[in-house]
Amino acid sequence: MKTINLNQRNVIEPIEWTQYNGEEVIVKTIIKGGKKIQEKQFYEDKVKAVPEGNAYIIGNGPSRKNFDLKKLQASGQIYGCNALYRDFIPTYLVSVDAKMSKEISQNKVYEKCWCYAPSLEVNRNKGLVLIPNNPHYTSGNQAIWISTVHGHKNIYMLGFDFREYGKNQLNNIYQDTENYGERHSDVIFTEWLTQFRNMIKQRPYCNFTVVNDNPEEYMNHLQTGTDLKNTSVIDYKPFESTVLN
Repeated sequence: MKTINLNQRNVIEPIEWTQYNGEEVIVKTIIKGGKKIQEKQFYEDKVKAVPEGNAYIIGNGPSRKNFDLKKLQASGQIYGCNALYRDFIPTYLVSVDAKMSKEISQNKVYEKCWCYAPSLEVNRNKGLVLIPNNPHYTSGNQAIWISTVHGHKNIYMLGFDFREYGKNQLNNIYQDTENYGERHSDVIFTEWLTQFRNMIKQRPYCNFTVVNDNPEEYMNHLQTGTDLKNTSVIDYKPFESTVLN
């Protein structure tokens, strides 16, 4: 992510899209003779993704729990997060968590779809591929990021609630399952929103649509600063009748 300092404020600049071919990654850092020595390795892009149709990004927020994800398969490519593979195999699966990345590798999910992870997890787990130009976001935002690197322009986000709902309420489709703890807080994830809002500014040539039947008030303010007019919110019914048809 490129930032410049202007009056002590970080200004996010647009990123020009270029074809991703791979990158050099630091794989080891040692201190020798009082000096830091970094060993680097070039990771060629194994995926060689070509965008086809829309990009559907699947978060694991409860707002998507009644939607059949199979309906997405005919009109685009699907980017999922973490434990989604237990119920549905997307085109691409993303994890940034060590335990979740290990689970994905041990269950050989990479034999069914491309599985993205940070370099540390790629180096110690079989079958995972490198998150391109890793901005170190949460897994949901990483999935959006990867879709933009692949060249998608129309991006639809399902199960992106950017919050938890409180004690004894469903906060995540997979809460209280393996590698997911209890979730009883009632908070809006401002860091997740900030990351997403940065991407809106970095990719002004992309359209980002949140699919949600009961959007929270903050979803009416997805953009901060200059309105680039590349975000919107849509209910599931018109989403199915217009986008999916």
